Amino acid sequence: MAPKKNAAKAVRKPVKVARPAKKTPAKKVQTPAKTKKTPPKAVKSPAAKSSVVQSKPAAAKPPRPVVIAEPPTVKVERTAESPINRANEQIYVQKLIERIVAECPERRPTSEDERRAHQIMQAEFERLGLATTEESFKFNENLYANMALHFGLGTLGTMVSALLPLVGLALHAGVGTSYLHDSTRKGYYLRRLFPWKKSQNLLATIPAKGEPALRIVLMGHADAAFTGLLFNPKIVEWFSGDLPPRLQFLKRSMEVATKAQFALAGFDLLRVFLGPLTWPLLPIEAAISVPGLIAFLLNVEVVLRNQVVPGANDNLSGTVALPILAGRLASRKPENVELVFAVTGCEEASLGGADALAKAKDGQWDKNKTVVIGLDGLTNGELRFTASEGEVVSEPIAPWLRAVLERTARIESRFHEVQAFEIPVGGTDSYAFMRRGFDAASLVCVDPQVGSPLHYHTVNDTPQNLDWEKLMFSIDFTEALVLEIIRERLR
Repeated sequence: MAPKKNAAKAVRKPVKVARPAKKTPAKKVQTPAKTKKTPPKAVKSPAAKSSVVQSKPAAAKPPRPVVIAEPPTVKVERTAESPINRANEQIYVQKLIERIVAECPERRPTSEDERRAHQIMQAEFERLGLATTEESFKFNENLYANMALHFGLGTLGTMVSALLPLVGLALHAGVGTSYLHDSTRKGYYLRRLFPWKKSQNLLATIPAKGEPALRIVLMGHADAAFTGLLFNPKIVEWFSGDLPPRLQFLKRSMEVATKAQFALAGFDLLRVFLGPLTWPLLPIEAAISVPGLIAFLLNVEVVLRNQVVPGANDNLSGTVALPILAGRLASRKPENVELVFAVTGCEEASLGGADALAKAKDGQWDKNKTVVIGLDGLTNGELRFTASEGEVVSEPIAPWLRAVLERTARIESRFHEVQAFEIPVGGTDSYAFMRRGFDAASLVCVDPQVGSPLHYHTVNDTPQNLDWEKLMFSIDFTEALVLEIIRERLR
């Protein structure tokens, strides 16, 4: 974990976060030198004039029929008491999510639909006057194929170990090491047996005046997940629900399955030297193999089903929140603060885009001056912040950032529901940045009864099943959080 930075001095002046005055024109955004587009216009609210269904699809791909109605032209009335008409913002995010789902229905990682979603978001940022850049990378498309390969080989190792202990040892140790390094972003080994395809990250920036004293990165992903029996609500609830104290470790099922491979390698090593004397240990080995076998069966079912969900909540809700936040924060941030709005690819393939972005910015972005906030599923549950991440090796967020998150939750009584959440399995894009030494956390919505958002990774994750008021609530909290981070880091 990165050490706590910028400790407060004895006497410091508080940072003043500017609030928009009545009828004050929006602040101008300067174009960075590296951009493919024309010079940006003044940053304005994305809801001021919605053009959600007006942009033309890329020439390389004929447009799909859009079945949603034309959104109304919305004019935002700005007043000192109400800087942005919240109802119009809700219309904007709803129509934008509906449009992306209609035009890009299968946004599997590395796909053309994923790219098209990035293009739609790029157009939305540029209408606000933000400079945008696209950064390409290569990754796999299917996380579940990768897991099925790993734990299928681990299961095979158990099956042959009694007769071929050296083969079992190689399989168990190799699977454990490969998945541990894969999960912690240290290296990709067995994953490289799958094709690596091109994807992209989109960055939209409101630059600081001069060298930034602080950079805040807000991040959502454009791709959508595969579905399967693994995401049946009853199975999700069982793994994340209340288990007896002695079985709490089972919530971290991927950690259990991965560490079991190393335990099995130990049995294989004993068998190399002791031979038949280890046969009484076979029932214990079989029991230790069960987590890996379950992981293999559940993940191979997802692969065989090969079905991608609409992904309205996970994660178009986080992605479409970014233009709204850009419009709100442009005139409120201090001049020495840079805001970056990142739309990543391949998150559902195991944080591929975020890992590529964190690697690319390692050395470019000052880690002492950069804070990353992931937005991943901002509705269909109660808002939470990730207190720790890592499905095999759990890593807590920076203490100062946790304190700011908790303080933001106390600003208004309506924010009191926001609490810490420990992710038992999987992770968010923020974890890729944490592994590179950046201070990062994510905001997610969780249904307390299920342990995940409603309709998580299912075909029911559609625009019709979104709680729009909760999405606007989450955007409000994110805005308040950004302003609290500015106060904390620049005081």
